[in-house]
Amino acid sequence: MDGLLIGPATRRQALFASVCALAILLTLALAAPRARDALPGIAPFMPMCALTVFTTSSIAAFLLGARFAATRVAMLAALGGAYAFTAITVALQLLMFPGVFARTGLLGALPHSAAWMWVFWHAGFPALVIVAELVRKRLPAPPFARERLDARGWLLIAAPAAVAALLGVLVTHVDLASPFNDVGSAAPASAIVNNLAGLAICALNLVAIAIVLLKGRLRLVLDLWIVVALLASLVDAALNTLSIERFTVGWYVARVFSMFAPGVLVCVLVWEVTALYRQLAEEHATLIRASARDALTRVYNRSYFDEQFRQAFERAARSGQPLSLVMLDVDHFKHYNDAFGHLHGDACLGAVAGALAGTLANTRREPGGFVARYGGEEFALVLPDTGADEAAALAERARAAVEQLGIPSPAAGGLVTLSAGCATRDAIVASSPNALIEAADAALYAAKHAGRNRVSHAGASIA
Repeated sequence: MDGLLIGPATRRQALFASVCALAILLTLALAAPRARDALPGIAPFMPMCALTVFTTSSIAAFLLGARFAATRVAMLAALGGAYAFTAITVALQLLMFPGVFARTGLLGALPHSAAWMWVFWHAGFPALVIVAELVRKRLPAPPFARERLDARGWLLIAAPAAVAALLGVLVTHVDLASPFNDVGSAAPASAIVNNLAGLAICALNLVAIAIVLLKGRLRLVLDLWIVVALLASLVDAALNTLSIERFTVGWYVARVFSMFAPGVLVCVLVWEVTALYRQLAEEHATLIRASARDALTRVYNRSYFDEQFRQAFERAARSGQPLSLVMLDVDHFKHYNDAFGHLHGDACLGAVAGALAGTLANTRREPGGFVARYGGEEFALVLPDTGADEAAALAERARAAVEQLGIPSPAAGGLVTLSAGCATRDAIVASSPNALIEAADAALYAAKHAGRNRVSHAGASIA
């Protein structure tokens, strides 16, 4: 099972993703003209955003890696690498940012180290999404190449993480802004680097969006939300390009979208996990129900009877309510099998079971009663909160229903019939489940010895 993330997108999912994309573009249109407007400074806002991006990106990388391990879809591994790259670069940028953990930043940061990590963070994500799209059809997962694919897939996750760490080393040892310096002035360099980097990142995001649209055509759920994440990254880069100063409208809105870009996919992945767990629970419940049924007669089997009868007996003992058990046996069934063969015998047992289940469903009002195949041609009716007289009456209706089936039999009387034995647990005197079964079984054999095709009761109660 590939899962929902790489499954076809429904119309509702496409509509929801489209609304999110339009909201992102509308926010850009509203914020861009006022991007440089100053707002009150909130010093913890930037580190809070960076920590959020780091956390959500790490979760996305982990969940995508887990999906790759389950499906062997290389594109998922490549996307996991994109988010692993984002998590490491944003963590390094936060550590190097002046004034967060140290006045000049940690890790031996140079004046522009944090800014360059921001550039690598925002450029690396769309670039790695492009890589994911390029491996979309290049790395199939045939059974004979599974181990080789595993190695290449995990490399798609590990390599971007390693590159991010190497870039962190680079920016702390090399002043990448020096080629842009104008007569030793840092201000022109900052402006040039900011503008060039912003435009390049915006272009990369647009190219990545175009490739996703061309390669995926928005057929998959994953395609929809990768485009939404890229649009958020585009708005982040565009607003940062328009407003380089901190604590402006553009700066605040850009930080919000920097959190949204990884967060949206995490939400989709968590939604997928929740949906898969729900589907698994439903399938498990279906399997449990199927395993409790007898394959031939479709009533409950002996294992179900043993467990549920014991529980019903314990409930009756605690509540002081009566519990009745009816044991039923098809008369002369061996002769029927010998005369007509086992295939007809199986059909006969199926018809008898259907008659018993129909009788219980049509006449039983109290919940919890059920029919089970006890073994061979023997059946059991478990009747919670049912007294001796009511159990005997229901057993008689079941006997009559089987006789009315009109199944021919070589035995005396010419029709398939059954005998029944009833036993009811006393509401005051305690007894064991086995004692009640033995009493009902004894009543069944009493009915057989009395001539068959009849109901016998062990008494008003059995202690």
